[in-house]
Formats: sequence, structure tokens, C-alpha cells
Amino acid sequence: MKTFWTLNEQQYFEAPGLAATVFHDFYPEGKQGGLTLIQHGERVAACGDVRLEPTPGQWRPLPKVGERQVEGERVTVPAQFQEADIRYTVRLWPEGESLRVAVDLAEPLPAEWEGKIGFNLELYPGALFGKTFHLGETARVFPQQANGPMQRTGDCAQCPVPLANGPTLTVAPEDPLRRLVIESLGGEIHLYDGRNTDANGWFVAREVIRSGVTENALEWRITSHSDPEWRRDPVICISQVGYHPDQVKQAILELDPRTETLDTAVLKRLDAGGLTTTWADLPARWGRWLAYEYAIFDFSAVREPGMYVVQYGEQRTPPFAIHPEIYQRDVWQPTLETYFPVQMCHVEVRDGTRVWHGACHLDDALQAPAPHVHFDGYRQYDETETPYAPGEHIPHLDVGGWHDAGDYDLAAGSQARTTHTLALIRELFGVDTDQTTVKQDERLVLLHTPDGTPDIVEQVAHGALNLLSGYRATAGTEHPHSFHGIIEATLAQYTHLGDAATMTDNHIHDPSLAPGQIRCDEAGRIYTSRNDDRWAFTNHDSALEYMVAAALAASSRVLRGYEDDLADECLRTAIQVWEYEQAHAPVEQRAAYVPRGVEAQQIVAAVELLLTTGEERYRARLLELQPILEKVGRWVGGAIARALPAINDADFTATFRAILEAGNAEFAAELASNPFGIHWRPHVWGVGWQIQQYAVELYQLWLTFPDLIDREIVLRVVNYILGCHPASNVSLTSGVGARSITAAYGVNRAEWSYIPGGMVSGVALIRPDFPELKDPWPHLWQQTEYVMPGAANYIFCVLAADRMLNSGA
Repeated sequence: MKTFWTLNEQQYFEAPGLAATVFHDFYPEGKQGGLTLIQHGERVAACGDVRLEPTPGQWRPLPKVGERQVEGERVTVPAQFQEADIRYTVRLWPEGESLRVAVDLAEPLPAEWEGKIGFNLELYPGALFGKTFHLGETARVFPQQANGPMQRTGDCAQCPVPLANGPTLTVAPEDPLRRLVIESLGGEIHLYDGRNTDANGWFVAREVIRSGVTENALEWRITSHSDPEWRRDPVICISQVGYHPDQVKQAILELDPRTETLDTAVLKRLDAGGLTTTWADLPARWGRWLAYEYAIFDFSAVREPGMYVVQYGEQRTPPFAIHPEIYQRDVWQPTLETYFPVQMCHVEVRDGTRVWHGACHLDDALQAPAPHVHFDGYRQYDETETPYAPGEHIPHLDVGGWHDAGDYDLAAGSQARTTHTLALIRELFGVDTDQTTVKQDERLVLLHTPDGTPDIVEQVAHGALNLLSGYRATAGTEHPHSFHGIIEATLAQYTHLGDAATMTDNHIHDPSLAPGQIRCDEAGRIYTSRNDDRWAFTNHDSALEYMVAAALAASSRVLRGYEDDLADECLRTAIQVWEYEQAHAPVEQRAAYVPRGVEAQQIVAAVELLLTTGEERYRARLLELQPILEKVGRWVGGAIARALPAINDADFTATFRAILEAGNAEFAAELASNPFGIHWRPHVWGVGWQIQQYAVELYQLWLTFPDLIDREIVLRVVNYILGCHPASNVSLTSGVGARSITAAYGVNRAEWSYIPGGMVSGVALIRPDFPELKDPWPHLWQQTEYVMPGAANYIFCVLAADRMLNSGA
């Protein structure tokens, strides 16, 4: 039988408007992996594989997948569930306009797994809302929200009931771009709504694997409708905010891979009277990158301030500005004035009549059990390294810090990196805006209410309070130190969505109290028998210690003159950390969010202490560390550049400059490998946070070596964050630009909402070559999750762009 599916060099199937990858990805927790179907530019199905549950969510058992094998037009992938001792093979091959899927077992299912294990294919809800499905005797519209029903079965109190069942599932027959048919060739398909059990769930087509057989224990025929005339609409990738007159201004055109002839691109000026053509040109073809063709429309010659749009074919961008003050208003301010205050822990946050959250986690925290490996990667080693027994309340931890990412934990590495970056923003750019009131004594934050203190100083103080809490809790011991972080003890709390103040009862757990009993101490703290307090993971790690010391030393400079007592404590603690670590061998106790690279962290700490104190011992140590600059220079370049005047050593400066020069060619080649001119190497998460980090380093290097650093590298990073990236042209900073991510993976994702100024990681790579940013869809953390360090770096990069373009350099 003639087939229109072909197996390409990257070992996935292609057909007109279609692609089917076969276990190229393996991140099913994030809906990447197994059999994946891309239909007319949309990834409509993923995670086609054998699973133990109908709607498996995060932290559920996963198979160990073997190496993909190709023979002719057939693809075979072996896999096994090791604990269940189930070995199987998934086979795929084309059959006319369909794909055949078969599952073979190494041996018949064990009796305890009969009727339980099945083959799942997950269907992306965002492509199906409002469309119909037809299965057996049921025809319905895919529901906008999870409606159940659920049932109690055995030990399962919340087991999903199928939406329908039958031998053939037809998806969206009314939509030629989304029509999909899944036929069982020997069993019955059940359709589930995975959102009934997991907030980030997809619809799931599932068939239970037959018992008593090995070969063809499951057989499906999948037919994705193809429109051979379909072509993907061009994406005009631009900054949603706009451009400074003096910078390079380019629209990157992302085109269907079958594009042969380029059209003229047009820049139009938008005035009160409408649109007028300002610049028109044939784009320069860049070539193939990943799944698409690219071309570049350069309109750098246009310098006149105003509002503009770019048009290519029938596609037109939202309006953006060209103006010398493009980065000075409503670009970084939402991040500092809304996002950071909203993320503040241990306080109530109000914005007029809106309460973002109440004063939360006032019962932080209990000593984590030892040893213990937490489901989110935190780890408590054999010893607590504190005076507190597992389960005992640790004082001083109920202050400062920001809720990390789309959840609520306080990871010391993230807190330190964020605090340090905010301190540098204050120093390097002199940010002094005041739009927020912070009343630490009242645990109250009021947005858009000036209080006379620069907002960024108050945010640095809030970060410093969190970083100091571990030292305060272990004061008087042989070795006061920072803690790895604080996080919820249970999955039920970790997945909490809603007001942070309702995660715990905010009363300290006292195991000596009888159920329902409470007591109050002289300070007014309330103790209860209820054990819902978060855990503190308390081990010492030298790289983390140096990172925290650097942040505290920098913070002390920023806080001086505003909170002198806090500034003194920050510097005193940073020096204490330095002296201890210098007198002891480095300790590495790896865990989530604990930095590695103790040598690099030591250099940064020495820099900040030198700049803060001017003491010779820190300068001398930096000179001693000169031989390792080549090894760690890429991570500490910005700090070293800032310290060169204080180091004041010609040989050191020459060595450092030579290291930079030696790495330039390789870095330039990497930037030239894609049409966006950025370092694009995603693992699972999008690269938005990573590229900002190197932009932060490059700006500091540019201040000292402007002849070595092309400012356009930093400006391209800012453009990327603001919309000039693959897959779409949406701004990755919520509420910034004409079109931005407004359904993000923040703490309010259940409402399909956003936090102004929150910055997401952005476009992910669906392997091997499909860039993706699902929007609107707030449930893929690797694409649309907010994180604090990314937000701080975003502020830094925007201010750096403005300074580079308006400083006269």
C-alpha cells in the first residue's frame, strides 16, 4: 500500500502538514515524550506510551525508555517499568494515510496488573475547547473546565470516570486542521479528562492492554487529517515594546519550511490619521533553522520616533515604538512595582481593593527529617547541622524572601541570586523609584503607595532578611550557616493554588499539644497541634555559603543609609562566612537550587567583600585565584570586571582580557548559528532566563571593555524577551508590550491569569526540531513559569539596554 508518511533523517515521520515524533523527548511530566503528533503547526497530542494509570500526573511511575531502533519504515522503542517488572516494546509504522501503533510485551501481564496497565495518548486541550469528540454512542463538546465525574474505587477516593468509551475516537471532525481519528483494532478506547486529577492535565485516550498475550497486546490506527494546501502563517518576530533609534532594528520572519519565494516586507508608521508606508524591502533569506525557514527584514535606517507596525503578506504586528526613551517607562517598572511585591512571603500584599495574598507562612518552619530526599529535589543529609531535632520548630525563619516560581518555596540559591542582582541594579543604574509601601513590622505591603524609600532598597532588604534567617537560627553554635531552603512537606500543600495565607494555619506546630489544643507565648505567637508547617532543609554547602555571602555584602552597600542595622548585620555575616570557609575545606552537599562551582562562587564573594570593605585580604585572594580564571571566567566575568580598579594589577587585567578575547570567536559562532543571534540551547525549559544571565555578565564586561563586547548582543537578548523569538512574537514579560503572556504559570494560574511584570522562560524545544510556546496555556511550567532570578535579570537587562543606548558611549 502506498504511503504518504515518510521517515526522515531525524527518525520521525512526516506528511503534508503533519509530523509524528517517536520518543525523541522524554519529559512526560511536562507533556513531552512518547509518540507526539504535530498537526498543521500545533502539537495536538503527546506522551503516547504505556502507563500504569489512566491520567498519570507529575511524580507518577515512569518507564525507562531504551534506544529507538529503525528498520526500513518501521520504528521500534523498547521500555520497561522496573519496579513493576513489565517490559514492552512500542512499534510504529505507516499504513496509507495512517500510522499504526502496536505494543508487544516481553511476557504476559502479571495477574496484579491485568486490567490496569494501558496505552495512553494525551490530547492538548487548548486545541480542542469548543470542538466535538465522538466515541461509541457519545458525541459531546470538549469541556472548557474539568467537570468530572469522579468515583470511589477501592483505595482510590478520586478516580476519574471516562467521558466516553468505544472502539473509535473521532476528534474535531468539524475542523479540517484538527480532525483526528484513533481506532482500536481489538479493544476499547476510553477518553478521560486528565484535569480531573491534575490541574495541568490533558485529555487522555487510553486502552487497557490485553491480558494473556505478548505480541500485539494493543493495536491502534491513528489518522491525522492533512490539508496538503495548508501553509503555516508567517510569524513576524519583533520586540513588542519597540526599539531605540540607534540600535539595529530587525524583524525575524519565521516561515513555512516550503516557502520558496519571499514577499516584500513593509514598515508602516501609525499616526492619528492611520498607517503610512515608511520602509519597504525584500527580506534577506537566512535559511533553515529547526523546523522553519527564516528571513530578516532590516529597518535599522528608520530613526524617526513614532509608532510603527511591520506587515508581511497578510500578517501585521501589533504596534511598537521607535523612541530614545523606549525602555524608560512601563517596561521594567511592572516587574519591580508589582511582580516582586506580589511574590513577597511572610507579608500581606494589597493593591487598592485587591488583596493579592494575606500574611502567609508565619509558622515557618520545622526542621526537616534527616535523612530525607524531598519530591522537589531538596535533600536533608544524615545530620541536621542545627541545634534542632527533626520536626522541631526553628525560630527566625518567618521573615523575608519571595515565593519562588509558580509555587511557594524559598530556595536559598534563588533568593541569593535574586537579592544580589537587585543590589547590583541599585548600584549600577541608580534606580530610585518609589511606588510601594513596605511595613515589615506590620507584615503589610501596599502597591502603588509611595512611602519615601526606594522600592528596590526595600526589595533588597526583604531578600536579605531571608538570607540572614539561617544564621540567626544557628547563632551561638559552632558554625552558623545558611539553609538550603524552605518548602512544603506534602504534595497536597506543594500543589496548593490560591491565597498563600491558606496553605498553613500560620500557627506553630507543637507536638506536645493535644488535638485541638492551642497555646500562646509571651511574644503573642500561637501554637497548635496541627502539623501543617513547612520544612527547612538545613545542611551546609560551601558554594551556597559563598553565594549568600556575596549577596549579603552587596546588599550591605545598598542598605546603608536606609537600614543601617540591617546593613551592618549583612556585612558582618558575609565576613563571618568568608572567614569560616577560608579556614575549612570546601563542603559539597548537593540538592535542588544549591549552586555548584565553589571556586566561581568564592571569586564573586571576594569581589563583593573587596568592593564593600576595601580590605587587602580579599584583593590578595583574588590574585591567588588568577590561575583558575580561564576555567570559571564565563561565570564570574561581570564581577571580575567591576573589581578590576580595586584589584589594580596590570598582569591580572591582561590575563583576564586575554581570556575574554580567546572565547569571543567561539561565542560569536554560537550566536551566528540561529537567526535570532542569541545562545539558544534549551534542555527542558525555555532559554529566556539563561540568555539574560549572560547578558547581565556581558553588560558589566562592556563597561570595562567596550571594544570587546558588542552591545547588540545584549540588545538582542532584550528583543528576544520582548517578543523577537521563535514560535510566536508574544512578549515573555506579562503585561509588557502590546501582546504578552497573560495566562502564565504563576500562583494564580488556576484563574488563567498573570502577575504584571512576571517573566517566563519562553519557547521550549520539542525534540528534535519543533520550537513551541503554547499561548494561552498556563500549565506548562517549562514554557510559562515565572521565577524570581529571571525577573531580576530582566530588570537589569532592560536598564542595561537603556544605558548602552543613551549613555553616549
